[in-house]
Amino acid sequence: MDFELIEGAPEFGCLIAEVEETGERIRLTADGEPAGVLLAAAELATLEYWAARHNKGARPQDEPADEYPPGPTSYGPYIGYSHPHGGMTLTRGRLVVAELRDAETVAWLEEQAMYGRQGYMGPKQSAAFAEFLARQTPVGDEH
Repeated sequence: MDFELIEGAPEFGCLIAEVEETGERIRLTADGEPAGVLLAAAELATLEYWAARHNKGARPQDEPADEYPPGPTSYGPYIGYSHPHGGMTLTRGRLVVAELRDAETVAWLEEQAMYGRQGYMGPKQSAAFAEFLARQTPVGDEH
């Protein structure tokens, strides 16, 4: 779902609720251009995990802003905590329910996570592959 981002829009709380309920992303635009992605906290954690497997760590971040982020912002039952590098963590009660990240960061995470998943073999698959390789004749053997 796409939604035009307007500073201080009262609908933002409804968008957070939609993400929390459905787990589906909402792409935010500004003047028709991608500006951010509101996604379930668990989905962001998954992307960051697989991206870190491929990239041997998290994406290098820009320097934090010279000023501290403003205090928490209320969006109905949700509280938003801005990050010094950009983005926001959104909570309801004591639970993290959603994350807001810029569109470029989410695209980078998706690409890195794809590579991280492609190189992964679970324990059973890894053991089966090792067994398969052990049965192969060495290269150059003419037996």
